[in-house]
Amino acid sequence: MTDNSDPKFAFTYDRVLRPAPETILYHYCSTPTLLSILEHGKLRFSDINMMNDPREWRYCYELFERAANAVLEMVPDRPALDGLDTSFFDRIDDYLSPKQLKSHPVIACFSRRPDVLSQWRGYADDAKGWSIGFRGLALDAMPVTLLEVVYDPEQQVTEVSNFLAAMYLTWREKGSDFKDAVGQDAALLASLIHGYKHPSFEEEQEVRALHELRVDISEDGWGLIDEGGTANGEEVAGEAVGFRAAGSAVVAYIDLPLQRVAGVAISELWFGPSNDNGPGNALYPLTRYGHRGVDLFWSASSYRA
Repeated sequence: MTDNSDPKFAFTYDRVLRPAPETILYHYCSTPTLLSILEHGKLRFSDINMMNDPREWRYCYELFERAANAVLEMVPDRPALDGLDTSFFDRIDDYLSPKQLKSHPVIACFSRRPDVLSQWRGYADDAKGWSIGFRGLALDAMPVTLLEVVYDPEQQVTEVSNFLAAMYLTWREKGSDFKDAVGQDAALLASLIHGYKHPSFEEEQEVRALHELRVDISEDGWGLIDEGGTANGEEVAGEAVGFRAAGSAVVAYIDLPLQRVAGVAISELWFGPSNDNGPGNALYPLTRYGHRGVDLFWSASSYRA
């Protein structure tokens, strides 16, 4: 990225999580999902549009609009922004609005907290399931981007407006075609903006693993293609895109191989508040599929399913 002389305006990647060795991220799930992950060694990534917040993309776009207005309000007091007007943001919008007709996000969701009652009820078979504690380094070694979700609206606007202003300064400095100067940054913003959610979801403390599929649109059909990526420092091939039913909804997904770092992918396994399995029911399949030394914990939440 190009640096600039205004210390307030600099490209920020604060939403991209680089896990420390001790970081554990928790995935709430049902018993069938746990056994599938253990047996097949893969994590499911689903269409971001079919998550628990049906207005998620709308919220992200409205955040872009709020941040753009915040930058425009700075123009009279910031000489560095001289000449900035709405036409610049229209060019960025050319990347945001058609984003999912070119590159379609699929995600897997994790929490920083292993024992949250709302998570048990919503994602772990009404508290009868599990919370799998994955090593953050193992997730980061997959062909994904880990985004640490921010819920504070003021922080959201600050971060995105900072990014937008830095993009404008870079474009002015380079004095070249918009696409050549900052097109890559506009495309990046269209992906990173998924690291922001409505504050009503704050209890989730979500970290989302983001992967993107190529969209092929032709006269005779539409297709989603996984082009693969980099996992553990090596290029990996794409996986098959599938479709599953969630009620009446059709949800696109891919199953990505879980990476092991220093031989370890799973550090902890938590039993839900209404999970009546004994320790052996967890340790036998964990050991069978190569996950040894996993620490077992039981939820402290009280809940009658």
